Amino acid sequence: MQKLLHRWKQYKYRFVPWLILNLKNRSLRSVTDKETDCVISDEDFQAFITNFLAKLHQLSDEKLQMASQQDQHNEGLRLLRNLAGFTVERAPSVLTSGGTGVKVTSGVIPKFCVTSLYPGLIYEPQDPILFQSIGNPFIFRCADGILLDGNDRALSRFLFKSCRGRDSCWPLSACDDSWLTPYPRCPLNVGQYVNNQSKQYPANVAYQEFNLPIDFPARLRQYLPNNHYTPSFIAEEGLARQLRVVALVSLREIHCGEELFSSYFTVVR
Repeated sequence: MQKLLHRWKQYKYRFVPWLILNLKNRSLRSVTDKETDCVISDEDFQAFITNFLAKLHQLSDEKLQMASQQDQHNEGLRLLRNLAGFTVERAPSVLTSGGTGVKVTSGVIPKFCVTSLYPGLIYEPQDPILFQSIGNPFIFRCADGILLDGNDRALSRFLFKSCRGRDSCWPLSACDDSWLTPYPRCPLNVGQYVNNQSKQYPANVAYQEFNLPIDFPARLRQYLPNNHYTPSFIAEEGLARQLRVVALVSLREIHCGEELFSSYFTVVR
């Protein structure tokens, strides 16, 4: 029974009906002074992600394109270490029932730094997501009701790859789908595996939501792990959509060997 209760405490923050019923409480907790002080600016986030993805794009020459997925992943890790001073990777969690988590595997993450990105298909509040959400612990609800489905298996996986194919325009991809594998080309695309905090392991990262501008370069967007469930281009309005990106930002210095922990019920805006 205790194991079931523990699993429910972890899962309820990803269970869409429960989040809807408790959205009011979540909104109150997401704007406390302590957490507001942790916000990094849109400009700082865009500068960081643009610089890193531009360097990652430079690596994607013909030689690297021919390399294995694991080799591309390792090159991305080396780049992250050189530019940001740390690397993060999926690893077994220190929590008894935590399964897979995300750990710092080299260097030190400074305070108020982007540690990872939350991948997945983006659902507007009116989009259907019932079947995808059943037994799915990877659904993240943004403060405005937008949902990110970060599940890399089953129906969620199929839908992500399908929508990526629909919106891609050769030779550029609409987004990255290597996060569905053990070796994401962009090593930041592992945020869905960050476990919820506990009494023993308090949160050291917080979720922060960003909307990338419509003119964000397509050559860099292909490395981001998010895409819309409905077409990114709104034909009737003649407009492209902004891309919602959820980053996990460090709340303190996080050292090599430490695991990342978040509060599933808190969003920094």
